[in-house]
This record gives sequence, C-alpha cells and structure tokens, in this order.
Amino acid sequence: MKKPLSRRAFIGGGAAVAIGLPFLDAMVPTGRQARAQADRPTRLVYLYVPHGIIRTNFTPTSPGRDYTMPSQLAELAPIRDKFSVLTGLSNRPGNANYTYPDGTTASDGPGDHARDTGTFLTATRIRKTDGSDHRAGISVDQVAANYLAPHTALPSLVLATKSGSYGGDSGYAPIYRSNVSWASPTQPMAKDANASSVFNTLFAGFDPGEGMAARERRLAQETSILDSCLDDLASLRVQLGAADNVKLDGYLAGIRRVEMSITEEPGGFECNPGTSPEGGLNFQDNTVAMMDLMKLAFQCDRTRVATLMIESNGYGFIGIGDGHHQISHLENLNPHRMGIETINKWGIDRFADFIKALDDIDEADGTLLDNSLVMYGGGLDATGHSGGNAMGDL
Repeated sequence: MKKPLSRRAFIGGGAAVAIGLPFLDAMVPTGRQARAQADRPTRLVYLYVPHGIIRTNFTPTSPGRDYTMPSQLAELAPIRDKFSVLTGLSNRPGNANYTYPDGTTASDGPGDHARDTGTFLTATRIRKTDGSDHRAGISVDQVAANYLAPHTALPSLVLATKSGSYGGDSGYAPIYRSNVSWASPTQPMAKDANASSVFNTLFAGFDPGEGMAARERRLAQETSILDSCLDDLASLRVQLGAADNVKLDGYLAGIRRVEMSITEEPGGFECNPGTSPEGGLNFQDNTVAMMDLMKLAFQCDRTRVATLMIESNGYGFIGIGDGHHQISHLENLNPHRMGIETINKWGIDRFADFIKALDDIDEADGTLLDNSLVMYGGGLDATGHSGGNAMGDL
C-alpha cells in the first residue's frame, strides 16, 4: 500500500527556503480520499452595524426581481442585479428565550445588544456572564479563513472603526459587544481600528517611493522561491494523482502571484496599494479607509476574508445629537425614528460605495464583486429591539 504524504510535508530550495504544502488528497490514506476542490479566488466579507435598521423604506414591499427600490437603498440602484435583501431570517441563539437541541430551555432576560454582536457570525448561544468565563463559538469568517489560509499571505482581516471595548450589556461582559469575529469559543480575534496599521499589516515591505535604480538592483538580487524548488517539485509531482496536481498548481500559482506583486516593474504592477492612510482618522473617514483597504487586500489577493464592525461614538456630523444606542430604543418615537433612519442611510450609502468600487475592478471571469460574497447587516431591528430577528441583510 502506498504510504500517504505527511501533513507536515514541505518542499525546499535549500536550507533557507521551505514552502508548506496545502492539504492534498495524497495526504489522506487510501480509501478515505476526497475529491480535490478547484480553488477559485472568491472573497467573503461581513460588515456589521449595531442597534438595528428600521425596515420602513429599507425592505422592498414586493418579492422578486422587479421590486420598487426602497429609498434607503437608492445608492444601490445601479447594481440592483448584484445584491439581494434577505428578510425573514432568525438567528435563534440571539433570542432572550432559547431552546437547546436537547430540549432544555433558557431565558437570559435583557442583553439584546450583547447577544446580537456575540451571535451575529457564530450562531451560538453565548454564556451570560459579566466575568472572564465567557463562551461563544468560532465565527463563520474564521471557519472560512482557516480553510483558505494556504492561499494568501493573511488568513483574514478583522477590522473596526472604533478601537477598544464597546461596553457590557445587562449582565453580559464587554467582550461580547466588542467582537463579531471569534477564533474559538473563548478567544475573539483582535480587531484593528487604525487604517495606517492595517495598511502596514497588508503591505509591509512595499516601498512606493523606491527609486528605479534601487529597485533594479534589488530585483537583480532576488530569486523566485518557486524557481529554487524546481527539483523538489518534480519529485513531488510523481507521487501525486491528477486531482492533487491540480490543487498543487493552484497553490503554487498563488505563491507566484504574490512574488509577481512584489517584483514586477511599476509599469506592469496591477497591485499598487499607493501610500498608507493616516492614523487617527475621524469615524467617517476611517470607515471609508477601512473599506478601501479591504478592496485593496482583495485586489492584491493578500486575503480573501474580512470583517468590519462599523461603530461610532456619535453621528453629530450628520446632525444626530443623541447617541446611536440611546435613540435606537425609540423612546421619543418620531424624532428618534428619523435619527435612526438618517444613520441607517449614511451606512448603507457607504456600503453602496464599497460594493460599487468592487464592481469597478475587472477580473478574468467578471468583476471583483462577481467573485465576492458580501453581507451588510446585524441581528437587531430598530423598533425597540427584537434580538435574534435579523433586521434585514444586504
């Protein structure tokens, strides 16, 4: 019987060069091999907004393709064939009352905001505690990131427009309100709210101000990692089946794309990130910068998974004097309703700008948007709050 390859296998081009391999069928013992899946650079993006969306003027009044565009979605009209409004969803672990699969029930009372954030991408019943014994679940973005990790420099981007803790909620620890992305049931992913820091994470080592002579000297000294591993690659290929060779080709092509993005001359460079945005941006500018950085990350194939929490200390710049959370309970019905709709519209317009920018980038088989799954939404409505009932997602 043919011995399977080690899952820790690598190919090397000398003592200083080693390339880890993706998971291959040849690493699975005979009899348990699964068919290899062709890798396609599809991106996954989640944009989270807190405190709910008022569905009036947001949800179409009729189903199907020919609905009348609601006023809240007007900026999306030019690409109406490329997005859907999903309604009628229920993330049941986010409800105050919950029935577990074994039939036992729980009633955790107040805390819709914490449950909204904590369950948004985990769909897991979070433990109600204001201490360190918190427990949620791995989030869907990180499930995807773990699967796609071999293909890009960064498994995922976890971004926010506001740093630090967002505060606790009715007996729930602040950790729930402050994170939508979780690496494990007990460990949220660290979010980055500084656009300059995100740029450096993505593009460290790229120097847009490097002179031509200096660039030519550097390129003359650089050798492709793949070119230094040709002998090992030839030996490896004879041990692999057709499906594994296809998967290996896709994996090596990804490495080659990264190499080319670093070493191509400026005239042929398709992934020029430009200069770093400033740090310390205000909320509105930081929101736009984070969306621009996600676009660049996908365009340069630095990562294929991203989340963005859109959270602000205030919306005075669009005339909303009271806090977003405060007015979301609609205690002063009509003024607060208008305030929430104004905030909703500002956020949806930024989302529209983002996905239209993705649609402006041509790829071999369509546009970057065509090869992306992007969701904008949250887990609350904004009519006094109904936790677990999706407010409508784009």
